[in-house]
Amino acid sequence: MKSFDTVESGDATGNNFDDDGREKRTGTLVTASAHIITAVVGSGVLSLAWAIAQLGWVAGIVILVTFAVINYYTSTMLADCYRSDTGTRNCTYMDVVRAYLGGRKVQLCGLAQYGCFVGVTIGYTITASISLVAIGKANCFHDKGHGAKCSMPNYPFMAAFGIVEIILSQIPSFHKLSFLSIIATVMSFSYASIGIGLAMAVVASGKVGKTGVTGTVAGVDVTASDKIWKSFQATGDIAFSYAYSSILVEIQACILSSIDVLGVIIKIDTLRSSPPENKVMKKASLAGVSTTTFFYMLCGCIGYAAFGNKAPGDFLTEFFYEPYWLIDYANACIVLHLIAAYQVFAQPIFQFVENKCNKAWPESNFITIEHSMNIPFLGKCRVNFFRLVWRTAYVILTTVVAMIFPFFNSILGLIGAAAFWPLTVYFPVEMHISQRKIKKYSMRWIGLKLLVSVCLIVTLLAAIGFDAVHNPSAVESADANVDDDGREKRTGTLMTASAHIITAVIGSGVLSLAWAIAQLGWVAGTLILVTFAIVNYYTSTMLADCYRSDAGARNYTYMDVVRSYLGGRKVQLCGLAQYGCLVGITIGYTITASISLVAIWKATCFHKKGHGAKCSIPNYPFMAAFGVVEIFLSQLPNFHKLSFLSIIAAVMSFSYASIGIGLAIAVVASGKVGKTGVTGTVVGVDVTASDKIWKAFQATGDIAFSYSFSTILVEIQDTLRSSPPENKVMKKATLAGVSTTTVFYILCGCMGYAAFGNRAPGDFLTDFGFYEPYWLINFANACIVLHLIAAYQVFAQPIFQLVENKCNKAWPENNFINKEHSINIPFLGKWRINFFRLVWRTAYVILTTFVAVIFPFFNSILGLIGATAFWPLTVYFPVEMHISQRKVKKYSMKWNALKLLVLVCLIVSLLAAIGSIVGLINSKEFMYGPNPNFKGSRTPTPSIQQRGDTGSGNSGAAVMITKVIKLTRREEHEYDGHYNNQN
Repeated sequence: MKSFDTVESGDATGNNFDDDGREKRTGTLVTASAHIITAVVGSGVLSLAWAIAQLGWVAGIVILVTFAVINYYTSTMLADCYRSDTGTRNCTYMDVVRAYLGGRKVQLCGLAQYGCFVGVTIGYTITASISLVAIGKANCFHDKGHGAKCSMPNYPFMAAFGIVEIILSQIPSFHKLSFLSIIATVMSFSYASIGIGLAMAVVASGKVGKTGVTGTVAGVDVTASDKIWKSFQATGDIAFSYAYSSILVEIQACILSSIDVLGVIIKIDTLRSSPPENKVMKKASLAGVSTTTFFYMLCGCIGYAAFGNKAPGDFLTEFFYEPYWLIDYANACIVLHLIAAYQVFAQPIFQFVENKCNKAWPESNFITIEHSMNIPFLGKCRVNFFRLVWRTAYVILTTVVAMIFPFFNSILGLIGAAAFWPLTVYFPVEMHISQRKIKKYSMRWIGLKLLVSVCLIVTLLAAIGFDAVHNPSAVESADANVDDDGREKRTGTLMTASAHIITAVIGSGVLSLAWAIAQLGWVAGTLILVTFAIVNYYTSTMLADCYRSDAGARNYTYMDVVRSYLGGRKVQLCGLAQYGCLVGITIGYTITASISLVAIWKATCFHKKGHGAKCSIPNYPFMAAFGVVEIFLSQLPNFHKLSFLSIIAAVMSFSYASIGIGLAIAVVASGKVGKTGVTGTVVGVDVTASDKIWKAFQATGDIAFSYSFSTILVEIQDTLRSSPPENKVMKKATLAGVSTTTVFYILCGCMGYAAFGNRAPGDFLTDFGFYEPYWLINFANACIVLHLIAAYQVFAQPIFQLVENKCNKAWPENNFINKEHSINIPFLGKWRINFFRLVWRTAYVILTTFVAVIFPFFNSILGLIGATAFWPLTVYFPVEMHISQRKVKKYSMKWNALKLLVLVCLIVSLLAAIGSIVGLINSKEFMYGPNPNFKGSRTPTPSIQQRGDTGSGNSGAAVMITKVIKLTRREEHEYDGHYNNQN
């Protein structure tokens, strides 16, 4: 921004500005220490008793002290890098990495840093709402008794927290947050002290839990494998709890200035001398880490002494009802702390986007102009409209994500593990080596590299431990816990079900929705998007209610559900539609993944050799590599074990969809946008009259199919715990999944159409000339590949289970088919291997890979398969089973309405199928046309590039036919020269 102040200062004399021309910094040792404590000491301090319980008195205390020293040591290294050797400031972490390391490490740093910030702000919204709910519950329990049913939703509290953050987010910069951080520091000390005091009261009472030198006892408190995993997670929790390097540079950039260049202090402030920022920052780090360690030791050790090996995850709220007013006060302190801490972590995000926009559009008044406003008690304040809109939108977005994913905090530990090592250890050490020119293989160099390696191992083990603890089904349980049907106890939750749904629904096909909106126009396109979101959610809830029969028996597959409620030939029809669709999707994913891998190679080639360079490479080796990865992953025994894959895939989906949205927004902001219209493409200008009709049909079908996940809904539901009821959890997961999908679909579709207009491509991430930034395109394609690796398993597991169950029943005495063999795998404990499973699943992956290699244009057919499967699986069977289950009276209003819904969706499917066939015929004409040197008036490009074949919509399974044809057929046809000229 042109100014960073809130309140207008006096005259703009030279004394009001620092050496870099920015407003004079006023930060001190006190404010820097307050920022650090605000960032580090959080409500997680109350969970350290649990960490000590996993590790025991000796290891727990040693690890606490060790990581305090490591964090302080690496923080001093980072503080020394704030100024370059010439005295130039590096105002952000990315600037520091750019100055000392450069290259791709800058982007990796930004990804880790800002990804962590976004996750933290979402997590703080959820945590604040939990504390506010805890206040309401404490009062309720006090009034009605501890056994009273005191439940209240936390969504209103999330909304209230968001409103407060919208107001505070208008504080223009990090420099102005000192008063908030000081308040937050006091709040941190307050609730931590209350927790310590309550734990001490338990110790004084003598009613304490059992403790030990090594913590929890294997076979008594936990299983042997749980002891290992929880120890890993506890070590990671302690290590990550000290980390604040992600905002260290931003804190240091607020400190009152003087330069220490090669030992010579140059005073910047002529009115007041001040120590160099790095020295102040080191003192602040020492103060912050020392204070933190003191409170951590007290909370962890006294909490463990009080509660022993059964120490809870938050001993402030999980063990105490009274005195209720003290519990209320402590939770209020947590909320006030989180209100301030949200801003501490959000401000770098705000500044990053605003600085980028300032540089990109320096003449835009909306972005750069500051407006003076008189605000009571504050005097004149400067308001910037872009800042107002952007920051408000960010807070709303994080609040909505928090509402959709109230379990997001479960993922936040994994994000912390991913960000800890690069930001807290790797980059500071590498920059210190570069800055001090430490000789390679010297004792100091070896010591620093050893530190980096050890911390990397801790991070990886903590991440593995996190997944094992939050997804216990991934590892064989020590005891034979079973469910009501005699099968291994299910451990699925709302989080894992939502992740499965998002993995299945949001795919790379999301990037083709701009094409669909272009065919339909603003009104019809948006309306159809919302309508089919509602339809898919509605029919999915019907299907969820059918998981158990009237007698309470489970139906493990879609075919079992149909057999239970409808019977007859409909069971076979259901199986044909479902498994045919699943096989097609796994083939399509193999092709699409290879396309994205080729795109990564080509983007790098174009960047190095120029956009006109001839960069060609076959995609068959990439298909083979994808198949090899899937062979390994296919040995995961069943759908229940896929939770961690789906969570990773969901994150990848958000990543590449967000990149696509961001690139589209950049096009819109540049003003070089395509022509749009209320009715979309214009007959006679963009398309012929017949093309308009067929493409509108196909676009409607693409949108309808893009929400469908009914092919695997029953299999997902079969992973859920028995309590609360599976249908209720599944409905919540469906709401979360469909809501998230709709938000991304509307953003991608509408922003893409706004950017590219009626010429919107089939995949606006790569098909419209986005060559740069090449690293961002590469990252997006890498995310697509990682998503497809996981999604392949989500769609393949039902096929695996069908064949294996059939063979089990046919040959129950066959050891090759039925016998499980235990194998010890390092760090994972005992895993069960079945030889038939090994052979059959490997053969299936090889087969799908082989088909993908032989038919690289298979995705163009997959759209037709999707159209065929959508109607029976997503609409017809759920509605018919709902009518049967609820005994809906024939010809009643509800019966007529349901039958009308079935009829309308059948018509949509038929029209979409016809549109897909016409599009397929057109694409074949283009690929194998009789005259490859055609020079007539018809331009063949739109029939391929703008067709936007998204196929079945099951996470865009039939996406990117454009890429398939470009990458696998371009060299095989004489049309190539004309194609390049046209493009």
